[in-house]
This record gives sequence, structure tokens and C-alpha cells, in this order.
Amino acid sequence: MKKLITIFLITLSFLGMFCSKVQASAQEEAETEYEKVVEFISSHLSEFRKEFNKENKEEPFQAVRVEKHALVYILDSEEYGVYLDFNDDKGYLVTSLNYDLYEIKTKGDLAYLKDVDFTYYSTFDGFLYHDGSSYQKYIKEGLTRQSEVVYKYNGQSGDGETGIYDVKSYVSDRYSSNSTLDEKNIDAMNYFQPAIMEQTSYYLKYTSSDGGYHYDDFKTENNCALTVAFNVMNSWQNLGLCKNLPAFSDRRNIKELIKQDPDYKYYGVGEDAVGHDFYWAVNSDDNLMNMFELYYQARLYAVEKEGYEPELGFTSTKTKNTMVYTLNKYGYDMDVKISTNLSDVISSLASGRAVFMGIANSQSYGAAHAVSLLGYQKYTYKTGVWVFAQTHTVYFFLINNSRSYELTYFDPNCNSKASYEFIYV
Repeated sequence: MKKLITIFLITLSFLGMFCSKVQASAQEEAETEYEKVVEFISSHLSEFRKEFNKENKEEPFQAVRVEKHALVYILDSEEYGVYLDFNDDKGYLVTSLNYDLYEIKTKGDLAYLKDVDFTYYSTFDGFLYHDGSSYQKYIKEGLTRQSEVVYKYNGQSGDGETGIYDVKSYVSDRYSSNSTLDEKNIDAMNYFQPAIMEQTSYYLKYTSSDGGYHYDDFKTENNCALTVAFNVMNSWQNLGLCKNLPAFSDRRNIKELIKQDPDYKYYGVGEDAVGHDFYWAVNSDDNLMNMFELYYQARLYAVEKEGYEPELGFTSTKTKNTMVYTLNKYGYDMDVKISTNLSDVISSLASGRAVFMGIANSQSYGAAHAVSLLGYQKYTYKTGVWVFAQTHTVYFFLINNSRSYELTYFDPNCNSKASYEFIYV
């Protein structure tokens, strides 16, 4: 037996050394090709400038030399490439070692990459470094994607970034008819069983448009973050990642318990009255008597420890704290993380794990909203100039907005003012 174990360990050691050599060889090969690409573009820059400017007269390329270069790993295509910074503020480009051009800017200078010899690049997140735990942006700056004007396209039910029901038609109409579906990960939808904000609100704001004679509409609490946190954790329970969490069918009657809520005296006892435009009151008996146990526990902590109130909303940090507490309560010490980078959550989505996504400055949802991110489709299309075939990558997020049961696709590429935060495991 000892002899077998010894042979086994020697074999493992040999395999480890072999894998290390293969990785080192791949790195060395990439660095060799990298030097060739840098040398070729540097020595033929005038030709590139001439060909590029034939098709881009409004924003001409004016660089005369390469000022800085670095090896880059392109996360979208999982391949090495080259970052070239041109003289002064004359822009930069990112290309693969096979001359697939991923980005080119004819103006600008990225000071944070001046002393960097290796960096990561994502078409969605931009330039990144890895801190050993997750990807990080060099500086916290707004992403610059395409137009701020977001109109309706084919395959979309309305204006804005969302309501996309036919991604292929939408991509063909908005981006390119020659686009190709490069990657699709939507397994998390198979474990998703959503609650909506109307169900999870303890209180509703009833509104009148005629001075209190009729109250024919209502608004929920500003509880999208808590509802999404519940939906995401519930999907993890369905996935089998957190089996001890209360199931979707586990309910609690809070019709009397709600009176112990500190906000009950402000939001729970209103009534319709002529001369008032709105009043707050408790939700329907059916919803209160069938409140989700998991949501109840999360909201209880959020109120007592994180200062949740029905009208204030909730930050991503407070949401994360609430999720960590709730998971701990049922025996799970999980590494719950927050990131502003899609690159960090790709592997979670590929494993069927839903992700909390906060959106700011969306044209569809306004200043701030939270949604459940259930997957994505990635499309690519190519254009060309000189020796380059430029690769354009566009992601589309499969989401549930917690206002309805509907799943829809969201286009994060079309609004440069929007920003995102992800909570994931």
C-alpha cells in the first residue's frame, strides 16, 4: 500500500510539473507573439493611419508612434493580446495576437496603465487588475459605451434598455445583421421562482388623482433590493446550494406580527380621506397571511440592523449585509461579494447561480433599481480595417425586475450613463 501511495504521489508531482511547464510554455509563446505584434504595428503605423482614416474622417487617427505597450489578457475571448498606447493623448488600442481589434480610441491617454506590463481587459468592464479575490477597476469611472438615446428596436416591446423579447432580432436591428451568438448562459432561470414587490411589501401607498374621492392606484414599498435579495437566495435554495434556507412554500402569517414593526404606526394605519392625494396602509390580508419566511427573516434584520424603511430604499452594501446575516442564520458561511464588474460574475451565472444586480441611471428604471440577473447572451460581430478584423462584443442580460413575473432581456451596451453593482457567490 505504501508503495502504491508513493507511486501515486510521484505521478501527481510529475503531472504538476508537466502542467506548470505547459502553462509556462503558453505564456512564453504569448510573449513572443506579443513582441511581434508590437513591432509590426509600430513599424507600419503610417499605413494603419492611412487606412483607418479612409473610413473614419470625423475622428481621424493622428498618432505617429507607440509610446507604451503591455501584454493583455482579453477576458471575453480568453486569449492574450496587446495594449498599445500612442504618443501624447492620441489614443490607444487593444488587439488580440491574431489582429482581432477589440477597441480603438483616437483620443485619450490612460495614465493608470503607464507603469503596467500586464493587464486584463473586458469589452464590458474595460481594463482591470485582479487582487487575488476579484477583478478591480484601476479607477472608479463611468463606463463609456454607446449612445445615451435608447429607442425601441425590433424584438423590443418599448423604449429603454429592457423589454427585449427577441435578442436576435434586436441585435440585427440595432447592431449588425451579421452578428453571431458567441455564448449563452441562462441556467439560473431553471431555479428561479420569483416573488414580486406587491407580494413582499408590508405596506402599500394608495394614491388618488382627484383629491381623495377615489383611490384607484397604489405603489409598493421601495423594497426592490430586499425582494431581489430574497429571489436570489431562494434560487440558490432551489439550486441546492443552500438547502437549509426556508423554501418558497414556507410562509408566515404576519397579519398581527406587523403591528410590532417599528414603521407600523407611520405606514400601517392610514385610510382614504377626501382632500388627500395618498395614504399608507397595510397590504392585503392574503399577502400578509402568506409572507415568505425567508423574506420575513431578511426584512426583520434589515429593519433592526440596517435601517431599512419603506420609502428610503436600500444600498447594495446593506443588501449584502442582510444576505450574509440571513445565510448565516441558517448555517451558511458563504463568501458573498460585491463587484461593479461583469467579469467577476460570469462564472457564477455559468454555474446556474442567480446574481443580485443594482442599476443606476437606467432609462427603463430611473435613478436606481435592483433586478435578479439570471444569465446572459453574448453576441459578436466584426468589421475590418487594414490588417485588423475588429471584434465588437455586446452582452444582453436575462433579468427579472421584481415588479412582474416576466423574464426579459436588458441591453447594458446602449446607455453610457448607466452603472451596475453585482452581489454574488
